[in-house]
Amino acid sequence: MERKSIGAFIAVLRKAHGLTQRELAEKLNVSDKTVSRWERDEGCPDLALIPVMAELFSVSCDELLRGERLRREQTEGEAGEKELRYREKQRKYLLASAFNRFKNHCYIAAFLAAAGLIAAMAANFGLGRGRLGFFLSQPFFLASALWKLISKNKALLSAGEPDELELGRFRLGLLNWTEFSLGLDLALFFAVLPLLSLEQNDAALTAGSWLLAGGALAAGTMALMCIVCWLLNGKLRARPEYAIGEKAMDIYRKNHRLKGMLGLIFAAILLATGFAHLSLTQIWGPYTIMEGIEFDDLNSFARFMKEEEGMPLEYYDYKAKFYDEQGNEISPQEANRRYLTDGNGNVVLEYVQNNRTVCSVQAKFQGDELLELKAYTYEELARAKSIAGQRHIIFAAVYGLELAALMGLYYKKRLK
Repeated sequence: MERKSIGAFIAVLRKAHGLTQRELAEKLNVSDKTVSRWERDEGCPDLALIPVMAELFSVSCDELLRGERLRREQTEGEAGEKELRYREKQRKYLLASAFNRFKNHCYIAAFLAAAGLIAAMAANFGLGRGRLGFFLSQPFFLASALWKLISKNKALLSAGEPDELELGRFRLGLLNWTEFSLGLDLALFFAVLPLLSLEQNDAALTAGSWLLAGGALAAGTMALMCIVCWLLNGKLRARPEYAIGEKAMDIYRKNHRLKGMLGLIFAAILLATGFAHLSLTQIWGPYTIMEGIEFDDLNSFARFMKEEEGMPLEYYDYKAKFYDEQGNEISPQEANRRYLTDGNGNVVLEYVQNNRTVCSVQAKFQGDELLELKAYTYEELARAKSIAGQRHIIFAAVYGLELAALMGLYYKKRLK
């Protein structure tokens, strides 16, 4: 663009606004000689002064650099395009801000749900009251779920018209996060559900028993939620409010199919691992790990069982009362009377179990011939349960690694 037109245009604008060269120079913080050189086309204004002069003379920067006024239709069209771009940018910013706020609320809700699990563990292991732990956890789970649903509705209300592609992506993102976070709440709920199976209020579940039962329920719940969400999302993607554009929808369909295929593979692997876990638990359970105290004859066994030995404190009930079949109270000595039968169902030994350290007796007969007679103690049972519990922890880690491997494979194979 020629400098002459710029200088002449500056002179015209200055005079139109009733300014002298000195007055214009004072407003721009330059000398009046500099303004004079501009108007004589002996120099050009610094680029940093162009926006200031454009605002001072109520023209656009483009007009000032061109050295002429643009047609009204042209300026209005450019202004309209700028306004449209600004609104679109602002729109994306608002959607991104609403989505980030919703994700932050999901994180806080997840901490709430985790606090419920911690409360249940504290009541079960710290206070020895498992049922109390279950009821303490429920307000946390409920608050977590309600907060996420309320946050999702607020995020949707902050959006605009439902016919825009950006809004479709926004809605789909909210749906995925809501499904995942609510699935987590359900999994934690079922993880603490075994505490409700305790018959006494002052009873507690062991870590191994809780991990086995609660972990299985939580994993089953998550698997069921994945299936339900996969089927639900497959139907929702065809609805107009979840429109994300043809190209993005094609990517979504392929990723959706990939999820289904990997889900089937994971289910097959999980079933195989679960079958192995169950088989090992049945074949090498606590009672198969224990060696027991072996007896060669019935008399030595009867003498051992008659010895007055105390039961471990965690198993002993000092307030226990004993009753016969008619409901009459009987003495502990009578209640401790036991019978040993052979392979034909005949009683071969009547003995009194004063030895309260014994938790189980195993006898094998061939007809009336004694083949094996063992007594198992609570101390040995505790050690065996500890070993079995370690096996459960190993299998839990295997389940987690399998899930992590499949998720890693999905994120590697998915289209972006």
